[in-house]
Amino acid sequence: MNRPYSPSVRRGNLVFTAGQCGYHLDKTLAEGFQAQTRLALENLGGALALSGATFADVVSVNVFLASGDDFEAMNAVYTEFFAEPFPARTTVTVGLRPGVLFEVNAQAVVSDQ
Repeated sequence: MNRPYSPSVRRGNLVFTAGQCGYHLDKTLAEGFQAQTRLALENLGGALALSGATFADVVSVNVFLASGDDFEAMNAVYTEFFAEPFPARTTVTVGLRPGVLFEVNAQAVVSDQ
């Protein structure tokens, strides 16, 4: 079945990623908030790479949490992937798919080089 989905899209120097969750390649979810967050961010790195971008190119991030209580735990994992100066970030608490605790997408600008 074809899904109307692209992990990332590049237009010129701009890269936009789809939402990434803590799913393994076999479509199972990682267990626990920090494991899901780490895997989702690893998946985000893969989506960025598909369009020629890296975490260093990211200018904006949108984070979706199933529970606002996980904000500090998210920050702890987030800083494993992003360094100062950090991208602009919006973090909201939302209803996610069953079992999903964290979702993230990003926008990046890649150089012409």
